[in-house]
Amino acid sequence: MTFQAAAGGFKYEPRSMVAVRKQFGRSSALLQPAPGIDASDPRFLAAQLQHRVANGVREAVLAQGLGLEALLAKLTSDGGLSAMPPGMSYDRAVRINRGETLMQLADLMSWAQQFETVRELLADDQCWPTSLSEPV
Repeated sequence: MTFQAAAGGFKYEPRSMVAVRKQFGRSSALLQPAPGIDASDPRFLAAQLQHRVANGVREAVLAQGLGLEALLAKLTSDGGLSAMPPGMSYDRAVRINRGETLMQLADLMSWAQQFETVRELLADDQCWPTSLSEPV
């Protein structure tokens, strides 16, 4: 028996899953699903997690008195880029944090290595609904 993924699969723009696209990565508030997107849709849940990680990174970078570009430059000059996945550039980081492109597991792990706020998010039970009927 052959199983085929649904058209489109998991290739999508994360911010297209949320009601207010400009809020993505820029607010500590949880996002609401876009019209027609169910709150239990795994794509929405992944977008919500990516939003929370992006916001956590943004806040942590600001707390250091830096911007994202300055942080990446600092990590590069300090040799700390070993924690960053190959292909992580300022442009890619911005697209991830805006929800324009999917965060990959390597991206998530690199941010978790760099920021306690991201590690705390990953340990937060609210990020991991155990049933489809639980609120996000």
